[in-house]
Amino acid sequence: MLNADSNNGPRNVNIGLPFQGDIIILENDLPVVYTFQPQIPTTVWRYDNSLGKMGLLSFAEGALIYGKVGYAVNSYDREAGKKFRGYASFYTNSWGSYRYDATLTGPIGEKGWGYTVSMFQNYDHYNGTNYMYTQWGDRTSIFKAGISKKYKNGNIRVLWKHSVSKPIFSTYYPLTYKGNGKTEPLPNFQLGQDSYLIGDGNVPYYDANTGAPGMINMDSDIASKYIANTFYLTGNHKFNNGLNMTYSSMYMDAKAPFTIQFPISLQIQDPDQQAANGSIFQIHNSNTVYDGSVQLVSNTFVPQSDITTITTRLEFTKQLGKHAARLGFTQQYNDLPIQFNNGVYYQTVEPNPRLLDFYVNVAPGTNYQVTNAFGLLPSAGIGDYVHTKVQKYAIYGSDDFSINKWWDLGLGARIELQNDKEEHNQYINQFINDRPLIKQDFNNNWNKVFIASTVIKATNKFGFLGDITYNEFYNRYWDYRYKDANGNPIAEPGSAEGALPLNDLALKGSIKVINYGGGIYFNYGNALSIVSKVTKISKSNNTTTADITNPANPAERAKFNPLFYDIETIGWTTDIVANPFKGFNVHYLLTLQNPKYKNYSYSAFGVNYNISNNIIPELSKVLMEFDPSYTFMDNKLRAWISFRYFGKQYANQTNAFFYKGWVENFGGIDYRVSRNIDFKLQVTNFLNQEGVKGAIQGADQITDATPFVNRKVAAGAIRPRTLEFTVNIKF
Repeated sequence: MLNADSNNGPRNVNIGLPFQGDIIILENDLPVVYTFQPQIPTTVWRYDNSLGKMGLLSFAEGALIYGKVGYAVNSYDREAGKKFRGYASFYTNSWGSYRYDATLTGPIGEKGWGYTVSMFQNYDHYNGTNYMYTQWGDRTSIFKAGISKKYKNGNIRVLWKHSVSKPIFSTYYPLTYKGNGKTEPLPNFQLGQDSYLIGDGNVPYYDANTGAPGMINMDSDIASKYIANTFYLTGNHKFNNGLNMTYSSMYMDAKAPFTIQFPISLQIQDPDQQAANGSIFQIHNSNTVYDGSVQLVSNTFVPQSDITTITTRLEFTKQLGKHAARLGFTQQYNDLPIQFNNGVYYQTVEPNPRLLDFYVNVAPGTNYQVTNAFGLLPSAGIGDYVHTKVQKYAIYGSDDFSINKWWDLGLGARIELQNDKEEHNQYINQFINDRPLIKQDFNNNWNKVFIASTVIKATNKFGFLGDITYNEFYNRYWDYRYKDANGNPIAEPGSAEGALPLNDLALKGSIKVINYGGGIYFNYGNALSIVSKVTKISKSNNTTTADITNPANPAERAKFNPLFYDIETIGWTTDIVANPFKGFNVHYLLTLQNPKYKNYSYSAFGVNYNISNNIIPELSKVLMEFDPSYTFMDNKLRAWISFRYFGKQYANQTNAFFYKGWVENFGGIDYRVSRNIDFKLQVTNFLNQEGVKGAIQGADQITDATPFVNRKVAAGAIRPRTLEFTVNIKF
C-alpha cells in the first residue's frame, strides 16, 4: 500500500493496462464514487481509523461484482462493540504536513444498540510546495456518524459521512530532456517541490456555452471545493437454514469541480526560438517585456457539478457440502451534468509562473497582439458539455467447490442491464451559444462477465493454478457524420465556407477485456511461499478523444474523436515470501511484461500517427519489489526497507521519449510501546533520488525527439526525500 506519489491514498497496482478510471475503491462493499471525473475517490475516502478492515479484491472479483477492470481496494467502517473503544492517530512529515483522526465506538444501553463517530483532518503541503495562492496542496475533512442495532441473527446500521476536500491535481514540472532517456532539472526549478501553477491562482478560460472569456481563481470553492454527503444502510442477517445475507446501500449528494492545467511540451519556446519566429511576450496587463522561456498551457475548469449517486448491493452465501455458493444483486444510478470550460495561454517558466501576453512582430516597429485581454489564445480551448444519467441492474453468482481432495474449481458469472440517458453537445470545436443539444436514450444494453479458476494440488506443497476472466461492457460514443479520406471530420458537403462539422451521430459498441493465465505455487510451511504465473490481458474497442495542437499554428487547438484502439499485455509474475529465520521476513516480486497498443492510428491537421505496437506510456516492461524486514526486542521493534524498481518507460504514445529505469525506496522503524500505543518512523526516497516519471505532457504528437534534445519539456517528478512520523493510540 506504500504510495510514492502521495500519502493520501492507496497506490495503483501496475497490471500492464493504463489507468483509465477502472480501478475502484470500495467502502462497505460499495464504490465510493461512480466516476473518476470530476469526482476523485480520495476526495470522499481516506485510509484512517474509521476503517476496521481493508483488503484488495482480485481482478476477477472486481469484474464479477461491479464489472470493473483491475484490482479494487475494499474497506469497511468500524462496527460498534459491547465496550467503549477509541482509536486515534497523528501524522506529520518533514515538509510541515500533518493530519489527525480519531474514531470512537461503543454501546448505547444494553439491548444491542451502538454508535460510531469519527473525524479526519488533513493539512498537506505536498513536498513543501509553496503555492502562492493557497496554503495547502490538499485540505480535506471527513466526518462520520453511525448508529447500529445488533440482534440475535444479525445487525443493521445507518451511517452518515460528510466530506469536504480541496486538493490540487496539477503536479507537473519543467525540465530539460537530454536525450537517450536522460533528463536534467532546470537551474531555477526544484523538481517535485516548486509549483508550476500561476502564482496568483488566476487562470483564464472560455465559457463553453457563451464563448465569453473569463478568469477563475483555482482556490475558489466553485473551482476546487468537493463537498459530499453520503448515507449508508448496511447490515447482515443469518437465516436458520445456514443462509447468510449481507446488504449495503448508499445515497450520495455531491458537488464536484475539476480544475487542472496541462503544460504542452510541444510548445515550450526558449528565447532563441522566440527570436526566430518573431514572438514577443510581456507580463500580462503590463508593458514589462519578458525575455525568458515560455510555456503553453491548456486549462480545464469544471465548475462544481451536482452529482447524485445511489448504489445497492445484496448478497446471499451458503455452504452446500463442498460448495461455497454465492448469489448477489447490484444496482447503480448516477446523475452527472458536467461542463468543461477550457482555455490555452502562455506562462513564464519559473516557480509560481506569471501569465503572459503574446505578440508577433509583423513589421518593423509593429507588433500584433495574439492573446486577448485575458491572456487567452483565440481558436483554442473550446469547451464541452454533457449530462448523463446511468442506471444499472446486475445479478451475479459464483461457486467455489472441490471436485476431489486435489482439485478445486471456481466458477462465476454476472449479467447487467444498463440504461443511459444523455444530453450531448454536438458542436465540437465550437461554442454552444445556447443552441439545442441532442438528447438520446441508450436502453437495454447488456454487460457480461464470466470467470473461472482452478487449483490442482500435485502434492501437499506444490501445485498448479489457472484462471480466466471475460468482461464485456457497453460503450457508447458520438461520431461525425462527414469525414475526409483520412478520417478527419469535415463540414457537410455544400455548406458555407468555414463551416464546422457537427458531432451528431450516436453509435454504440462494447469493450471486451480478457484476462487469462496459469502458473505454479509452492508452499513450505511458514518458511517459504512461491507463486509464479504467466498472464495475458487484452482490452479491445477502446475509444478516446485527443486535444491536439496544430504543429504549424500553436494558436490552433482542436478535439479529434472518436479514436479507436486496442491494448494488450503478456506478463510473467513471480511472488516470493520467505521467513528464513526467526524475526526475519522478506518479500520479492518480479514482473516481466510487454504492454502494447494495437490497431491504433489516426490523422490530425494533415499528419498521420500510427501508434500500433508501441509500448504504452508510463508502464515498464520490468518491475521488481524487494521488501525485507526484521522484528526483534520481543516483537516490539520492526525495522524494514522497501525497494521498487521500474524499468525503462516511454513518456509518450509515439515512443519518441523514454526514461531510464529508477528505484523507489522506503525505509522505517515501527515500535510498539504497548498494546495500545505504537510509533512509526518512515523515510520515503531515503536515497534522495532526483528525476521524472509519468507522461511528458502534450507530447503525444511528437514522433522524433531529436529536436527536443537539450530543450525543455514538462512531466511528473519523483517525490523528494520525506521523513514521516506517525503515532497510533488505542483506548
